[in-house]
Amino acid sequence: MEGVTMDHDVASDARAREELRLIRAFLRLRDPGRRRRILELAERLAEEAGSAATGPAVPAHHPSSLLETSPSQAG
Repeated sequence: MEGVTMDHDVASDARAREELRLIRAFLRLRDPGRRRRILELAERLAEEAGSAATGPAVPAHHPSSLLETSPSQAG
């Protein structure tokens, strides 16, 4: 059982580092529009992941299209 605990700890540590990276990157975004788009993208991806586990996936736009910026949003 010791190996299971160690693997679980490693996975937990990796997830915690990933979460911190995401939070830090999000907090560096100063543009409220970009922050909102990232939040909406994350929520949509989470919903799709949940629906994929429980049933057929709902078609959605490719996530990279949400990250494109128009000239007025660049900066």
